[in-house]
Amino acid sequence: MELSSIRCFIALAEELHFGRAAKRLNMTQPTLSQQIRKIESSFGVALFNRSTRSVEMTASGEAFLPLAREALAKLEEAVLVSKLAAGGMTPGGEQLRIGAIDPAVHRILPLILRRFRNRFPDTRLDVRTFDSSEILRALERGEYDVGIMRPPVNVNLIRFRPLVADRFVAVIPRQSPLAGRGTLHMRDFIGHHVFTLDRFELSSFKAVRDQVVESGISADQGIKVSNTTAALALASAGLGITFLPEWISSIVGKDVVLRRVEDLTEEISIGIAWRGDNPIPGILPFVEYAELVSRHA
Repeated sequence: MELSSIRCFIALAEELHFGRAAKRLNMTQPTLSQQIRKIESSFGVALFNRSTRSVEMTASGEAFLPLAREALAKLEEAVLVSKLAAGGMTPGGEQLRIGAIDPAVHRILPLILRRFRNRFPDTRLDVRTFDSSEILRALERGEYDVGIMRPPVNVNLIRFRPLVADRFVAVIPRQSPLAGRGTLHMRDFIGHHVFTLDRFELSSFKAVRDQVVESGISADQGIKVSNTTAALALASAGLGITFLPEWISSIVGKDVVLRRVEDLTEEISIGIAWRGDNPIPGILPFVEYAELVSRHA
């Protein structure tokens, strides 16, 4: 079985839609269908049930999915380790100073650290949390080597690669009449108490605020908040509905519910940044491992 076939199976298993899976893989739907039939033929079992309206995994497909993910991750790591060794980029006993924002700490950073440390146990790791602007300044001054942060703007020596993206969701106090709704659109929030997060230095938050206004929703001007966890605390206290990145699902309590909004498709990304002229040998392997992990997060 080829790596491309495994990737096709995983994409379709996660999307359960040939069109979305093909777009994600940058291939045509007929090509994707051919790859899936090829796998099923080699296995001698059906991995998916297809109809004109839906795609569902069979019991065989569900059993194969976690093993396929594990196999793909191990094969990709094997390729990466070989490339790093060929390029002489094998970390030793140096210290790697890493700054990370809170969303990364709750989502992607532990996965990166685990995989990287398993492969390079002699590298000493210094990890601290800052906001993106502080991380950027620390990288520019050479005080830190790697940043897991929001995309920077107006940078000079800093290089950046995106890793993962979060869609914005509605954060709704449990006592709100909207908390029990299944499908929501922006117009459904008109007439409800809504406030927004004022982090307009990040384009995604500004785009969400603009969509709130354009949808005819009157945002509460009496609430000023510029921190995600503080906004979550206000919503948890029942002070209003807000819209935050989906990573907060890992820290929400029982006082709020999270709901996707059909026509709120804005996303905000987390990526990895470093100075291109920093000579520490562990940086590029850490960057490569971060990208490897993010593909399977």
